[in-house]
Amino acid sequence: MIRTRSAGRAALALCLALGPLLLGGCAGLREALSPAPEGVPSGRPGWLVYTVGGLRFEAPEAWRASGSARKLRLEAPDGSARLDVSTPEQPFEGEQACLADAEAVLKRGEAMERARRHPTRFAGARAFSFEGDSGGWHVWAWAACDGGSQYQVFFTARTPAGAEAIDAWRTLSSSARIGGQA
Repeated sequence: MIRTRSAGRAALALCLALGPLLLGGCAGLREALSPAPEGVPSGRPGWLVYTVGGLRFEAPEAWRASGSARKLRLEAPDGSARLDVSTPEQPFEGEQACLADAEAVLKRGEAMERARRHPTRFAGARAFSFEGDSGGWHVWAWAACDGGSQYQVFFTARTPAGAEAIDAWRTLSSSARIGGQA
């Protein structure tokens, strides 16, 4: 027990010492100090609509939110599932450059077990999709491009995924829209 506390304190001290270096500039500092994103009622009991850039989607109301306007993390209360959504601060030169980067971002996961990656559509936009397994977790990911704006979405669930996680994944997949209403 003492060893765990010492390791935890050492990790905290390291994070505090490296924090300013990791934040790397005004944008990082602004994100670190911004309040957690808030969802708005979706009209469906127990669900909220979140917005990251121009991407809108529904997620369970009970999931804890953290992040900023450009990087949102939602986590199931029991820690069995997590959703990370982000968009770069600077857009790409155009959709082709965005899609090339999107493919490269998702290609990094190919070391996972049963990894699959392919072109698709997500939130009404051209995208790449990825799915794979790693250490008892399953990952579904998309990198979608709306012109030069890219949206990276990673949904991770402990395997076997429970009904709540599957419902959240299905709702994310069907409700996500770039622009307009989710």
